[in-house]
Amino acid sequence: MDLGLKGKRAIILGGSRGIGFYTAGVLCDEGASVAFCARGAAGVQEAITALSGRGDGVVFGGEADLESGEATRAFCLEALAALGGCDILIHNASAFGQPEGEAGWLRSFQIDVMAGVRAVETCEAALTESEAASITFIGSMASKYYFGRSSPYGPAKGAMRVYANELAQRLGPQRIRANVVSPGAVWFPGGGWDRTKTQSPKFYAAVERAIPLGRLGTADELARAIVFVASPAGSWINAAHIVVDGGQVAAVD
Repeated sequence: MDLGLKGKRAIILGGSRGIGFYTAGVLCDEGASVAFCARGAAGVQEAITALSGRGDGVVFGGEADLESGEATRAFCLEALAALGGCDILIHNASAFGQPEGEAGWLRSFQIDVMAGVRAVETCEAALTESEAASITFIGSMASKYYFGRSSPYGPAKGAMRVYANELAQRLGPQRIRANVVSPGAVWFPGGGWDRTKTQSPKFYAAVERAIPLGRLGTADELARAIVFVASPAGSWINAAHIVVDGGQVAAVD
């Protein structure tokens, strides 16, 4: 299937590793130009090097602490200039509910919610000029299911879902779609579940057994789902919360 991404321009908040990096890779493979950010300059450069050999689009990476409104807006402006506009905006970054306590709640709100708000505000004019504009937030099944640990992570992702729906309703008349894709447990090299597999193999195996498909998802599987939703091929998907968890959460919306 042709996803219609050749020549499109995508901005990703959080893309030097994990799901964001794999998503950037799929976009590059499909012919899109990609701009992404991360906190560490070394990680950004490594990702630029890895992505530059894929596809024929532009690859731009910037260093940005998305807890800072100024840094978030500055990156988005740099990305818009580097790509010459924006067709696809993906907010992938998260504080993951860290640290504990009130500081974690504030950090989660700034990164998981406000970074997305600020990116949308900065990129909205450019998205309005696109014929295939989309906004995609990477959520979590913690926004609808209690996994036995209280933290700001689930509530922040829940707020993200409400915000995405409001954007879909408000920006729909301007042909800008907004959706949330929520992963379940996802394994990738160097990620949290990779560490869990090594440090707590019995717990990891128990999680695998609880998933109907008998394994965790991979970052590549998540990336393909995200890219489809964000692409012109998903043009009739709007105001949706799309679960990509292999059936891990035995519940319905």
